[in-house]
Amino acid sequence: MFLNQEYLYLGVFSAVFAIVLGLTVDFQEMKRTDYPTNFPYTAIAFLVGAATSILAGYIGMRIAVYTNTRTTFECCRGEDLPVVVKGVATTRKDLKDGFFVAFRGGQVLGFVLVGLALLVLEIIIVAFKAAWFDAAVESLEKNTKATTT
Repeated sequence: MFLNQEYLYLGVFSAVFAIVLGLTVDFQEMKRTDYPTNFPYTAIAFLVGAATSILAGYIGMRIAVYTNTRTTFECCRGEDLPVVVKGVATTRKDLKDGFFVAFRGGQVLGFVLVGLALLVLEIIIVAFKAAWFDAAVESLEKNTKATTT
């Protein structure tokens, strides 16, 4: 329920801000006569980043809930250790197993989210390079050859 509301607000904000980016940054780039891009790359990159953020939030929440459940179970299952506190003998739970579960869950969460971000960034770079940068370099080389001859 919470994530649905958050994703609704994030989606509305992302759509409005992508339009703002398209009308300001991308429109200025697209109306240039020397090397126009003819595509709203900044707005699209922003929307892909927002979608990646939504996916990362969902994955992060799933891993965190699963890890917290397992951590609680391991902490409750820990063996009772005899301890003397201020002269009174008592017992305390050994939380070592719970700590390791929580630590490993945090590692998994961090690696998954960083890996997702790097994967999406690489996809954006490859797609934009193939769609725009290579054509712009070829056009620049053609103009340079035509000017020098």
